[in-house]
Parts: sequence; structure tokens; C-alpha cells
Amino acid sequence: MERHCIRCGKPICGRADKKFCSDDCRSDYHNEIRRREEKQLRKVNCILSNNWRILAASMREGRSTVSVSELSARDFNFGLFTASSRRFPGKRYFWCYNYAYRISRSGKVHIISRPGP
Repeated sequence: MERHCIRCGKPICGRADKKFCSDDCRSDYHNEIRRREEKQLRKVNCILSNNWRILAASMREGRSTVSVSELSARDFNFGLFTASSRRFPGKRYFWCYNYAYRISRSGKVHIISRPGP
């Protein structure tokens, strides 16, 4: 049975477990996989950076309260955050780097800032 390179489709000769016809094909194949992964990572980091900028602009004196609709209007993505924690029973905070926010039942977003290092 003839085997073919998984990148370019050319016939492979040599070891039975060989997957690529050349080092160039092997490198190109793995570089393409890395590029796709990095593209997704850049997309997530871009969203997180945008969220961070929105939270930073909303801060006043270490604490702030804004409405969910106000953050949504500024393209805040509530689905992505860097961590979450429960500070008090029933109060879950979502972190975006050094800013934390929680959403109250009234539709208000309470933002706090963690001091830097």
C-alpha cells in the first residue's frame, strides 16, 4: 500500500511510520497548526484587552457601578474573563486581569480594582 504525505499528498518512501515526504512539509504542517492556534489566542486576548479598557474607563476612586446596558453598548463581552471567585456567599466576581465585576439582580455591574504589585 502506497502512503502519502499528509501535507502535500506526494508519495512517501522510507520508514513505515513516516507521515511527511520531507522536512519542509513537516515544518510547514506544524507551523500552520501553530498559526491557527495563535490566531485564536490573539482573538481572545483582543476581547479581554477591550474588556479591560472598558472597565478601566468606568472606574472612579477604586469602585464603580454602571449598568449592564451601558457596558453592552460599549461592546463589553461578558462571556470572557480571566478568572472568577466567590468573595461572599452568593456574590460571584468575574476578573479581567486586575479588575473584578459582579452583576447584581437589579442589572447593575459593580466594579472593583485590585491594587497592582
